[in-house]
Amino acid sequence: MKVIPTPKPEELIEGKTYLWCACAKSKTLPFCDNSHTKTSETPISFIASSTKKEFLCTCSNSKSAPFCDGSH
Repeated sequence: MKVIPTPKPEELIEGKTYLWCACAKSKTLPFCDNSHTKTSETPISFIASSTKKEFLCTCSNSKSAPFCDGSH
C-alpha cells in the first residue's frame, strides 16, 4: 500500500528562518535533514512572516512551497 504524503501542520515563529525539504527524503519532514545531498534538490529557506500554524508540504509537488496547495 502506497502512503500518500499529507501536509504537516507546524507552528511557525515570526522572524525565524526555516529550511523546508524539497527532496521529500528527510526523516524530519517538512524540514530539511540534509538527505538532499544525494539528489539534485536543495532545501528552500524561508522566514516566517508571522507566528501561526501553517500547513507545510511534505510531497514536494506544491507550486506554493513550502506551503501546501493540495497537489498531493
